[in-house]
Amino acid sequence: MLSILMSVKNEVRYIESALRSIEPASSTDLEVVVVDDGSTDSTPDLVESLKLPFVKLVRTPGIGKAAAYSLAYAHAQGSCFVLFAGDDLLVPEVLEKRIAPLRTRETDIPAVTFCKLRSFSEHEKYDGMVLPKNIGLGLESGGCIAFNRKFAEQAFPIPSNLANEDSWLMLQVRYLGVKVDHIPLVGLLYRIHENNSYRRGVSFTQVNEQMWLRQRAIFYFYEKYRDRLSAEQQRQILLEFSLQLLRYLGKPLLLMSLSGLSLNARIKSLFNSTSTLYSVRERFYKFFSGR
Repeated sequence: MLSILMSVKNEVRYIESALRSIEPASSTDLEVVVVDDGSTDSTPDLVESLKLPFVKLVRTPGIGKAAAYSLAYAHAQGSCFVLFAGDDLLVPEVLEKRIAPLRTRETDIPAVTFCKLRSFSEHEKYDGMVLPKNIGLGLESGGCIAFNRKFAEQAFPIPSNLANEDSWLMLQVRYLGVKVDHIPLVGLLYRIHENNSYRRGVSFTQVNEQMWLRQRAIFYFYEKYRDRLSAEQQRQILLEFSLQLLRYLGKPLLLMSLSGLSLNARIKSLFNSTSTLYSVRERFYKFFSGR
């Protein structure tokens, strides 16, 4: 069975279209576990009213996005998993291709796949991007990941004090011997709007805080897994944390001087390290995104 895990909050405008986008694939062995994370609108009531047989709804008083995904996993029955948000659209004809490599992997090996996404938005600057730009790769993000149960047993529960699930899962992929397949097809239509959990088009101060909250996952990952990591892996993680700290503190020259990190990683952090550089990144948003 495939389990699609959803953490939603106040998505009454979009949740029906999100669930309906899955419906064409529901003839397969599939379930959708929707955890409503304390919505103050009618999101959970709408989900119930749709009476979709493949949807299982779990209500919480509000436990946070990361914890809600962990709760969705705890209620799931599948052997393969996909993460999905209440404001996006799934591409159902690509779903089987996303999980096919997982079905052929040995069940005792943690494995993931990454597909591409296409953005859509009422704001032209954010609309119509296919990411990543490398034609042979999928995007390493929560919405584009699919994974087997062995990976899930390793990665869940996600620390509940983290702001999001993406950073934690990507660290698992990079450092804990996970098998990766890229599915270079658009499997997710990603809606960019004013209520995304990671907000765009806001001030540099807000972006800086958002990024710092997400990158704290590096520290918690290091604390939990350092005994399993080689000395080189530990060094690499501490370099990543140093890069994010220098970015947060607005030290572009120091972060660019860090050796042992890719030029791409340093440039990405550079254009998010000061308000002036961030304004350049925003002006040329499509150029910088997905590289």
